[in-house]
Amino acid sequence: MEQFVPRFQGRMWTSGTAVLHVYVLPRAGVDDELLSLARSCGPLMEEYPIDPQLPGSGDDAGLLHLTVEMLADAPAEEYDESALRQLVEALTAELADIPPFTTEVGPPMANVAGAVLDVWPEAEAEVVREATRTAIRKARGETALQHAGGRLHISLGYADGTGSSDRLNSRLRNEVVPRRAPLFVDRVHLLAVAWTQDEGSGGWRMSWDSVAEIPLGGSPR
Repeated sequence: MEQFVPRFQGRMWTSGTAVLHVYVLPRAGVDDELLSLARSCGPLMEEYPIDPQLPGSGDDAGLLHLTVEMLADAPAEEYDESALRQLVEALTAELADIPPFTTEVGPPMANVAGAVLDVWPEAEAEVVREATRTAIRKARGETALQHAGGRLHISLGYADGTGSSDRLNSRLRNEVVPRRAPLFVDRVHLLAVAWTQDEGSGGWRMSWDSVAEIPLGGSPR
C-alpha cells in the first residue's frame, strides 16, 4: 500500500479545505452487523500504516461512509444559500422515485490506499449514484463532476504510509468472520468534507460537517 493523498480538481488537496460530497452513512441501530464487521477489522490493521475510520461503541459509527459523488466545481465555502438550496432540491427530486433498499458490503480487503469493503450487489446503489449525478448536473453543470468514483465501496481506513498489504489481506481473509454484512440505504447525506494533513506523520485526516439529509422515495423526511 502507498500513502493516500486526497485530490481535488486533479491536484493534491489543499489541507483544511472542505468540499461538498454526497455519502451514504451507516447507522447504529440499523446497520449493526456492518459496524460489528468493521470493528473486527480494527485489531488486524493496527500494525499497518492505516488511519482507521472505524466505529466506536454505542451510537458512534466513526467515519465509515460510502462515497456516492463529489461536487468538484468549487470548495464548499463558495456555495451560497441559494446554491445549496438548488442542489438539495435537485437531489430530492431525483431520489424521490428510488425506494429504500438493502445491499451488502464485504469482504474486507487491503488495497493500494488502505482497506475497504466493496458493495455487492451494487445495482441499486449504482441507481442512486446515477440519480445523484443527474441532480448535480442539473444544479451545477457538468463541471461539477470531475472525479471518476470507481467501484462503490466503504473505506475502513486510509494509508498514511507505505507497506505490503499481502499479510494484512491474508489475516482479513482468515480471521474476520462473518465476511459480509447488510447495509440499509434509505437516505443520502450532503456533507462538507475536509481533509487536513497531519504535520507529524504527513498522513491525511478526514472530517465533515452535515449540510443536508435527503431521503429516498418512501422514506420519512
